[in-house]
Amino acid sequence: MDLVRRSSGRDASFDLGGDVTIAEAAELRDALALALATSQHLTLNLSGIETVDIAGLQILLALVRESSSVSLVQPSEALQRAADILQIEGLQSAFASSTVGGES
Repeated sequence: MDLVRRSSGRDASFDLGGDVTIAEAAELRDALALALATSQHLTLNLSGIETVDIAGLQILLALVRESSSVSLVQPSEALQRAADILQIEGLQSAFASSTVGGES
C-alpha cells in the first residue's frame, strides 16, 4: 500500500496505490483517520490501486459512509471491477459522483 499526500491543510489530497488488502487494512484505516482528523475535506485518488480485497473495500466503504467530507476519485480498473462484482452500491455511487462534473 502506498498512501502519498499530494496536498495538505483544509483540503487534503492523497494518492492511494498498490495493494489494499487485509495485510494493509489496519495501517490504512489509521492513516485515513488521521488525515480526516486534520483536514475538513479529503480527496483520495484511487487510480493506483492494483489489488483490493474485501477488507480494503470495507475500509473505503466505511470512509464514505462515515464522512460526507470525503471524495473518492479515479478508481482503478481493479477497484471498480471488485465493487461492481460485489455490487457495493456505496462505492459505486461514490465513484460515479467523482466523474459527474468533477474530477475523473
